Amino acid sequence: MINKIIDKRMFSEMGEYGISFASRNSGGNDYEHAFIVWYYTDKKHLSTVRRAVGFYPSVGDFYELLVEGVPGKVIDDSKEEIDKQLIVLVNKNIFDSALMVEASYSDGTYRLLSNDCVSFVRKVALAINRITVPNRITNIYPSSFISELFDSN
Repeated sequence: MINKIIDKRMFSEMGEYGISFASRNSGGNDYEHAFIVWYYTDKKHLSTVRRAVGFYPSVGDFYELLVEGVPGKVIDDSKEEIDKQLIVLVNKNIFDSALMVEASYSDGTYRLLSNDCVSFVRKVALAINRITVPNRITNIYPSSFISELFDSN
């Protein structure tokens, strides 16, 4: 796994908050995937909570996924293997804004290249507004998008 950590906090505060932009490369029968890992301090237990999520199609063949769109859902990706990730440390207000992106995707339409796992990750990145976010058109694959995000920051 290749990691990079950048600190975009503007001020000090209680607790730590981080957003990881991660990718899994294709291998075997699997496909490439981009997803988010949320890191935050549980103030009650003074421990770090790690929760990974990605945006997936519920059903559909290639035509439906590309043209029509299918119901999408945010799924637990905690067991996904990470090949590359950019971890961005942020303040709680930025973390909360980015977290709202996940909520907006919970019942969204999944459509390859326009509203898929890379689109989800990109919208979370845009919520931070203090990082360079790559163009989606030139980085259509999850691994290329995450690599460009990694290299640009």
